[in-house]
Amino acid sequence: MTHDTDDARWDAMQRRDRAADGTFLFAVKTTGVYCRPSCSGRPLRRNVAFYETAAAARADGYRACKRCKPDATAT
Repeated sequence: MTHDTDDARWDAMQRRDRAADGTFLFAVKTTGVYCRPSCSGRPLRRNVAFYETAAAARADGYRACKRCKPDATAT
């Protein structure tokens, strides 16, 4: 499955799809944290932004999740 739309990415997050890890990251606007798709965090859709890389999420001011450690698999 490709994760090239926000709807597909949201679906992968809801399923906690480990196959999606490394293909995109999501950031939670209310907490300032970015995570892997398989992370157990469950934000509201309106609070989520999607990123291709950890560098892009960091550039927008987000920090890595301490639970899922997205920097271990993403660049």
